[in-house]
Amino acid sequence: MTESDKKPAISKETEQKDITKKSDADKTENKKAVKPTASSKSQKSTSSLAGLFTLVFILAIATTGGIYLLWEEQQKNILKQQLAAQNIEQQISALKQEQSETTQLNQERIKEIHSFQENLRTNITNLIKNKQHLRNDWLMAEAEYLVQLANHRLLLEKDVTTAAVALKAADARLAEVADPALLKIRKILATDVQTLNNIPTIDLAGLSVTLSALSNNIPNLPLRTPDPKTHKINQSEKTSASSEVKSLKELPAAIWNDIKSLIVIRNHEKPLQPLLAPNQHFFLVQNIALLLEQSRLALLNGHNEIYQERLVTAEKWIKQYFDTEHNVTRNMLASIAELQKFDIDPALPDISSTFSAIKKYRTQGQQPETPEVPAVKVEEKS
Repeated sequence: MTESDKKPAISKETEQKDITKKSDADKTENKKAVKPTASSKSQKSTSSLAGLFTLVFILAIATTGGIYLLWEEQQKNILKQQLAAQNIEQQISALKQEQSETTQLNQERIKEIHSFQENLRTNITNLIKNKQHLRNDWLMAEAEYLVQLANHRLLLEKDVTTAAVALKAADARLAEVADPALLKIRKILATDVQTLNNIPTIDLAGLSVTLSALSNNIPNLPLRTPDPKTHKINQSEKTSASSEVKSLKELPAAIWNDIKSLIVIRNHEKPLQPLLAPNQHFFLVQNIALLLEQSRLALLNGHNEIYQERLVTAEKWIKQYFDTEHNVTRNMLASIAELQKFDIDPALPDISSTFSAIKKYRTQGQQPETPEVPAVKVEEKS
């Protein structure tokens, strides 16, 4: 064998040896490598246990800290509650003290009020004892005032109705007094009321309206001499009356009536007055209207003489210058005659004796004497 053939054989053997060595070395290394992994597991377990213990310790510390903080908070709350309870007790004690003081003050005021009421009650009882007829005095004062009012209304305004009502009210006040000493005064009052009731009441407003209506109707009065207007009216009435023929039997009578209407015969006992000029007729109407207006003013003022005199003058002028056979003139004269029947200023009684009797009773407490009441005559002009 050559050297070249030997070298490769040696190298193969060496290679095998090297391979075996390497494998052994790898095994030893693998063994070495296996050992460190076990130790690392133990280290990891110990570190996890240490961390767990640390976590448990931290949790314990945190729990104890929380418990401590909770306990401390509870202590603070308890302390606050104690302080609040102390404050409430102090406030309650202060309120009790204030209430006791207020109660004491109220009791003192109640005592003062009771004492004032007692004094007032005693004063009232003393006043009632001293003034037993206090209500009667008021009633007597009212009766005196009503009688005085009736006297004034009767004398100044000539208001008979109001005066009678006032006297009746005064008699009612005296009846409430129920004093036998007032019977004479009530008798005088009854006499005065009966006298006022006998006076006829006059409707002044109605009479005034009637006079105004008459004054407005004066221009419609026809003159005594024939007026063309009234002549035309009469002619139209006659023609309308004659034209109404219901049958042939009435025709001759209608013709005869027409013939008779053509001739009018008038008997004049007095001389005929000339026909008034238009301006004279205007002034005549205005003067009669003025007379009626003056009569109305006298009626409202209660002047009976002027009232009657103006009506008489107006009636005279109407009869003198206007046609008394016409219906308008007849109605006017009838209304004026009716107005002349009223006495607008009748005689009024003297009721001052009742006032004097009541005043004497109030001031002196004496029974009044019954005065003689003059009789009142009410005249009515026909």
